[in-house]
Amino acid sequence: MQDRTATNTNLVVFNREGIKRRMTELIPLYAKAGFKDLDLNFCEMMNPQSILNTDLAEEYVAKLIQLKKEYGLTYMQAHAPYPRAGQEPKEMEEKILKAISYAKEAGVPHIVVHPIKGGIEENKRYYSNLLEKSQEIILAIENMESHEEIHSMRDIRAICSICPSRLKALLDTGHANIMGLDIAKEIMDAEGILVGTHINDNDGRSDQHLLPFMGDIAWEKVVHALRDTGYDGFMTYEAMYYSRALSIKDTDMVMQKAFETGIRLQSL
Repeated sequence: MQDRTATNTNLVVFNREGIKRRMTELIPLYAKAGFKDLDLNFCEMMNPQSILNTDLAEEYVAKLIQLKKEYGLTYMQAHAPYPRAGQEPKEMEEKILKAISYAKEAGVPHIVVHPIKGGIEENKRYYSNLLEKSQEIILAIENMESHEEIHSMRDIRAICSICPSRLKALLDTGHANIMGLDIAKEIMDAEGILVGTHINDNDGRSDQHLLPFMGDIAWEKVVHALRDTGYDGFMTYEAMYYSRALSIKDTDMVMQKAFETGIRLQSL
């Protein structure tokens, strides 16, 4: 597990001034802070004004690939867009498929996808369709934070059974905490299919997306469970709300705090 801390490219995307910065602007800052392994946040596509929804998308992806080479980075994960509340999965399918193709182009081994609302059988049908239409890349299904959605690793394992080579699991620690689950047990239930994580903390009531040790998750148990199950992937921050009350001038401080927290987490 040593030196396996990574971050989503949205770590410092929020600030109190509301200034928006694209991945291409943030990636050099992450590299400077010491982060060499990044999760590309294609959730940007959920914003209708995103450059990824324009004719400049290919140029933008080419820039991401250029930055990867320039700074010696690894794009170890990506996150696909997902339907917003009240939106039908079909409405987002085109963007999800585009994100998958961009991830493949950037050399990403797996892309994070959200399950649709409903049970195991509905999700099996949904993913069967998505697999048929997408390129050869692993889809990592994330556990969600409500009873109306797939939230346990046992259910994700059942969905993955339709195509074990291309469907895997991603554990979001914050979502599991909101659901009151034993996160260490969830990790054990995902043994052999867990390819990624969203590492974030909260108070167990809302999806606060804080850095570890800022909420009430028992991190020592989490890290030990990852080690004991032989997980060899990354502990990847999805802790973007930690910085939203701070100024854009605090960007370096936020990333330094995140990097140091990763060292502490790994020391467990």
